[in-house]
Amino acid sequence: MLHAGFHVAEINPPVGAAIPGGFAPKPGIGVHDPLRVRAGVFLTNDDSLALVGVDAVSLKTEDVTRAREMAAELSEIPFDAIIIAASHTHSGGPANDVLGTSSDEHYREQIVRQVASAVAEAAKNALPAEIGWAGGTAEGLAWNRRWWLSDGSQGTHCDPDDENVVERAGPEDPEVLLLAARDLDGNPLGFVGNFACHVTVMGGPNFSADYPGAWSEIMQAATGAPLVFLNGAMGDVTQVNRQLDLPQKGSEGVLRLGRALAGESLKLLADMRYTDAPQISAVVETIHTDFRHPSPEQLERDRDTVRETDSGDYSREAVFARERVLLARYIEEVGQEPCPLIAARIGDLAIASGNGQMFCEFGLDCKDRSPFENTMYVSLANGNAGYVPTPTAIETGGYEPTLCRGSKLAPEAGAQIVNAQVRLLEQLV
Repeated sequence: MLHAGFHVAEINPPVGAAIPGGFAPKPGIGVHDPLRVRAGVFLTNDDSLALVGVDAVSLKTEDVTRAREMAAELSEIPFDAIIIAASHTHSGGPANDVLGTSSDEHYREQIVRQVASAVAEAAKNALPAEIGWAGGTAEGLAWNRRWWLSDGSQGTHCDPDDENVVERAGPEDPEVLLLAARDLDGNPLGFVGNFACHVTVMGGPNFSADYPGAWSEIMQAATGAPLVFLNGAMGDVTQVNRQLDLPQKGSEGVLRLGRALAGESLKLLADMRYTDAPQISAVVETIHTDFRHPSPEQLERDRDTVRETDSGDYSREAVFARERVLLARYIEEVGQEPCPLIAARIGDLAIASGNGQMFCEFGLDCKDRSPFENTMYVSLANGNAGYVPTPTAIETGGYEPTLCRGSKLAPEAGAQIVNAQVRLLEQLV
């Protein structure tokens, strides 16, 4: 018999804590809507799986590892069957080091403990249940933000009306995947939702879960149950479309995306088929990827820049110089980047997760090659390896491939990660 449970915990940082995601620290002046950890747990007599969404820009790999260890101790769900993913909200707290903003160790510890507690509480409160899953589409919400330019290069967030802009340089993925759990009387217990888009809608000086929070809150209001958000391959996908005259920023933009995703979710629920005896399993593999290295000449220039600029200089040149110096030290320490990958199935729904902020092309490739009809592709899970651009993107430029601690993997890393994820998915059949 299947049991399922959900739990929600808050992770609001104190007022004044930095909001990461930009070149300079931005102190939060208040809470627009709460930052949360949302956990869903699925248990049978033989197997279990925990899926956790965290309202954070990203999470350090060591923090996720500790959270998974603590959750396993508190809930008896195996370490390898716990997937923890950051939503990538750019209105979150200082959970990781991002460009000019440093993480806060006390806030990181708060997140670790709340994640472990949420998994334990979800398992403790699990009820006899049945689950269903389905996929739909939400067109017109997310767009590839990279563009081909007339000189053969690529740019990020270009003006499509510029005479030098030719066409979009990559795909987007409008698929909405929903996993639903309900008790044996038909009352919803919780949901897991998967969609691919940067979480950069809210902006401003207040902490916010952005559109994933709105999606969950609308589902809670409509059904009485929360939604765990797992972001897809959104490394080059955003809500911004300069040719679309609809709200794309601020609270109106957040509500627009949240309502559209909730609307599609409710449509999927209308025809959902359920089972109380799903197969649950998870398989893991940690691969190691190579880095892109700053050239000796670039590194010398960067060290000169670091010496000559004030620590409070948050210009693009100064920030990226510091980043490359720190990256060089990191590469010397670790040699290769570990990428912990977890693939899971619950019923005939598959989940492929990894710690890269994957370009959309990679997520679509993994879904196309998956042996399952429905596959949730999950970025920024199990840790953080930064952007994973395509080899073409690395060759042709734009913001995302700019070498730094948040974009450091070798051009072949994306294919290496997807190939490993597909191997794991095939083991689940």
